[in-house]
Amino acid sequence: MIMIRKINSDDTKPVRTLVKDIMQKEFSSEFKAYSLYDLDDPVHYYSGAKDIFLVAEKDNSIIGTVAIKEDAPGTALLRRVFVSKDFRGKGYGDKLVSKALEFCCKHNYKTVIFRGTDRMRQALKLCLKQGFKEDDIVVTDEFKMFVLTKNLKDTC
Repeated sequence: MIMIRKINSDDTKPVRTLVKDIMQKEFSSEFKAYSLYDLDDPVHYYSGAKDIFLVAEKDNSIIGTVAIKEDAPGTALLRRVFVSKDFRGKGYGDKLVSKALEFCCKHNYKTVIFRGTDRMRQALKLCLKQGFKEDDIVVTDEFKMFVLTKNLKDTC
């Protein structure tokens, strides 16, 4: 059974390893643009009153992550949507994003923003399934960055 819970300091190393491995293997171009500084100490980085970092744990292993970071009053960033390759397609990403959106509702966010590249198809598809809408596309030499937005007024 999967358990979704708030990160603790013992999770820092396995979380950083999971995210870094996925970024290096699957998103090498994006790896240069997406810094991992927040994963040096995610417990501290996501310790704001309206921030959270959640992990999905199965059989005592971290298999997925999701985070919410306040971007501006009333606006949250959905970040670090990652699921280990062996556990994809089983609904774990959906559960993680749902929990993150529940947190946003409880903390009175009005809008949630997710940024992902064209190669992050599964994360983009997951967000669109959760009601996010395409808001903008930023084109770089390396990739296209999609900005998806979810208005929470109809959700919460």
